[in-house]
Amino acid sequence: MSIQNLAPLLVVGESTGTILLETVEDFRCATASMAAQGKRCIKLFTQELDHDLYDNDLFLQAVSAACRTQRNCTLSILLKDANKTAKFGHRLAELQKRIPSLVEIRSLPREHQDMNNEYLIVDDIAMVKRFALGHMRGHCEFRSIPDAVKFGRQFSEIWEKSLPCQELRRLSI
Repeated sequence: MSIQNLAPLLVVGESTGTILLETVEDFRCATASMAAQGKRCIKLFTQELDHDLYDNDLFLQAVSAACRTQRNCTLSILLKDANKTAKFGHRLAELQKRIPSLVEIRSLPREHQDMNNEYLIVDDIAMVKRFALGHMRGHCEFRSIPDAVKFGRQFSEIWEKSLPCQELRRLSI
């Protein structure tokens, strides 16, 4: 059964099993379903903030609702390459400007530029992982122990060394 059929039944931290993701729609469904259930933190480690995955109404509404309705829920994004996002714009960058205390985009530090990961972690327990940039193959687990914990810890360590993404800052005149 596909994620698109299962999503309404899946609960972050409770539903077990690995679900294969093979299309843009699968990834959109998984990331939005997971993000909508975020209570504490949503962590996104991305190569280029893919428009197909993260600049769509379903995901943006889920993230925005989680950050605005759940007390202290934040969206933290580690971005490897901001060039495409800076050139073409992105609604997550706009969301960061509207609620900067809850949404922050940081650049991947130079010493971690060789990392090619692409994942979303919700509350350090659920995870969507994309296997390779440019390919729509990956998996999701709504209860992903120990992977979400391990990747969440790695994300937090890199986050502490990172700086706000300068390419996405709006210059005031």
